[in-house]
Amino acid sequence: MKLTSILIIAMATQATQSLAQVQDSTKTNRRMVTETVKGTVLDKNTRLPLIGATIILSSDGDTKSVSTDQQGVFRLMQVPVGRQVLRVRMAGYRQEELSELLITSGRENILNIEMEPQANTLNEAVVYANTGKQPLNQMAMTSGRSFSPEETNRYAGAFFDPARMAQSFPGVVAGGDDNEIIVRGNSPKSLQWRLEGIEIVNPNHFGAEGAAGGGISMLNTMVLGKSDFYTGGLAAEYNNAISGVFDLKFRKGNTDKREYTFNVGVLGVGATLEGPFKKGSDASYLISYRYSSLSLLEKIGVKVSDTGIPKYQDLSFNFVFPTKKAGTFSLFGIGGLGKINETAKRNFHEWEERTDAQDMNLGFNAGSAGLKHQYIANDRLYFNNIISASISRNSNKTDTLTQDYVASLYHKDKFTNTAIRYAGSLNYRANSKNTIRAGINASLLRYDLYALTYDTELAALKERVNEKGNTSTYDAFAQLKTELSDRLTLNTGVHANYFALSKSWTAEPRLGLNWKVAADQTISFGTGLYNRLEPLSYYFAKSGGTGQNTTDNTALSPTKSAQAVMGYEKNLSRTLRFKTEVYYQHLYNVPVSSDPDMNFSLLNVSDISAIGTSTYRQLVNKGTGRNYGVELTVEKSLSKGYYFMATTSVFDSKFKALNGKEYNTTFNTRYVGNLLLGKEWTVGKNKNNLFGMNAKLIYAGGRKYSPVLEDESLRLDEEIIDQSRINTLTADPYIRLDFSSSYRINRKKVSHLIILDIQNILNRENTVGMHYNFSKRIIEPQKWTGIIPTINYRIEF
Repeated sequence: MKLTSILIIAMATQATQSLAQVQDSTKTNRRMVTETVKGTVLDKNTRLPLIGATIILSSDGDTKSVSTDQQGVFRLMQVPVGRQVLRVRMAGYRQEELSELLITSGRENILNIEMEPQANTLNEAVVYANTGKQPLNQMAMTSGRSFSPEETNRYAGAFFDPARMAQSFPGVVAGGDDNEIIVRGNSPKSLQWRLEGIEIVNPNHFGAEGAAGGGISMLNTMVLGKSDFYTGGLAAEYNNAISGVFDLKFRKGNTDKREYTFNVGVLGVGATLEGPFKKGSDASYLISYRYSSLSLLEKIGVKVSDTGIPKYQDLSFNFVFPTKKAGTFSLFGIGGLGKINETAKRNFHEWEERTDAQDMNLGFNAGSAGLKHQYIANDRLYFNNIISASISRNSNKTDTLTQDYVASLYHKDKFTNTAIRYAGSLNYRANSKNTIRAGINASLLRYDLYALTYDTELAALKERVNEKGNTSTYDAFAQLKTELSDRLTLNTGVHANYFALSKSWTAEPRLGLNWKVAADQTISFGTGLYNRLEPLSYYFAKSGGTGQNTTDNTALSPTKSAQAVMGYEKNLSRTLRFKTEVYYQHLYNVPVSSDPDMNFSLLNVSDISAIGTSTYRQLVNKGTGRNYGVELTVEKSLSKGYYFMATTSVFDSKFKALNGKEYNTTFNTRYVGNLLLGKEWTVGKNKNNLFGMNAKLIYAGGRKYSPVLEDESLRLDEEIIDQSRINTLTADPYIRLDFSSSYRINRKKVSHLIILDIQNILNRENTVGMHYNFSKRIIEPQKWTGIIPTINYRIEF
């Protein structure tokens, strides 16, 4: 914390000096700073460019307009920097509006707009600002919304991370200190990450094996485009998901000029480069790299910490190659390397806890890369084909030292998972009323799993898992979107899955309905069956405890879910909307402990740490669970310089183990409320600069936890809970206030951005419950992290 404070003060001082210099230089230039806005307008169904679409941009009473050319491209020159409203109109299509469009200097502002055909005139009189937040996927009927990189940067406590940003959305609860999120009472590990239409590995540094989050995101908002986030009611094309889905998209690099962005901050130092491969070419590159700031300080001789510090680096890229006849090819990817090395002091008199006498080496490396081909056959049919490769390697080696500093192995694990995936789909516009989308997915999975842990009862190391091999999973889907009338849209589909390891298959019907009751009111409905593959370590882990059999769980099939969601949305004004959704989810075929005395369910864990316990047993697909609740949202889109969003969710989350009794899941906080708000001011003598302040308040119920059996925990040197009272205790409510402030300076050909973002500004140490601390050998409260301040400076030119 002392180091972080010093960094913030030093960087803020330097930034203030830079600000003064920039502002002084602008005093002699009273002209308004402008920049270019350009982009492409496409038909959402056919992916073909729309010729003659009208783009209207409004700015402080001034209006600019232009039409798209033969390639669907438009360009608006000399657009004043700041917040603008952009509308796109074309006969036969629903009007699109971007009400929060931020125009900055230093780099051209590039937009990709997709318009949906619409025969009715319900929305012609009034265009609502929230239409720009509808899901990009036209097949999505409910429980989804799009988000922009600018929103991710703006929300308080987001740290440029889509997962932390999503903590403000209805139905979502923060999963802990890292960016894991609980979606509608489901375990955080149920979340799926997708990029460019195909599943990827967990894109976060220092995520536990089997988890869906981590301490620091690898994702860079400079590379992301507008993307989707779903909390349920998924269309038939989505596979391997029973809760939330991040459906991420990369943007395309500028094809007209080379542009550069440099960042420096507490989270890292990095650069983003983009532009055409050669002048006049439509092929472009976009690449971004970041390196840990604390690691750099250590390299130049600055002592950062007495303990290990996180060292990491990450890379994102998107290379796009359009051709005249063969379609468009793109090569994309994201990956990161991370490690933490903690070395015990070689003075045993300073050891206060058992962990003080341990050397630990932790590593987490992960990445995904893919080649995508899109081919537009005609004005009715297009194809997508993607092949990708992913790898994740999670390792941990811990040695315990004697007072003579002789090391003995205490813990060692290494989990390597690789995947070769293929996703192919076609989209066919049969007529003005019907659109068909179908496809197949195949994943070849290879695993090398090993875990060795010290067992107190045996007084020796015990092997928890040791398996190497491969398996595969296959999916196919077909769905039909039908415009039943001007007001009613129906999406029906089916998804089929086969998992080779357990030789199990499922057929999953899905249905979505959207009814436009009036121009300002919509009712939606979604239902279907879904499945999710559990972390592969659970399929091979050996039972814990002495005298237990070592039979693996290869017969396990994926966890299954049946869901139903109904929503109502009302536009209270052009920028203000109310939305509510109610949902019910029945989970079945859930892996649970084969020992009826152990009330263990995979619905109640967020990673694979359970396999290292003495109470872990072979698993069987005989568990169930249920989640149900109601969500309410009031949201004002950014206009007149301010925005806000208030959400609340009331829900219940339960599971049943082999004994048939029902228990709370640990994620059953019962309620959560979020208040997000922000205000912006145009400042500077020429009103070219932008100053913003944002805040977020989270108030959620406490996590559920179980009473700890102290004598047994001390005997076995691990946490042993009372199996008859699973999750009967509740921690204190979770309360967190986040704050961020930003200052953007727009100059001709360059812009500067300074962001101060503070998570948990009140430094409240929220508790998870009472847990056994093996290092101190006591029962004590488990607390989450206090205040986390970050500062970031960005220059774009």
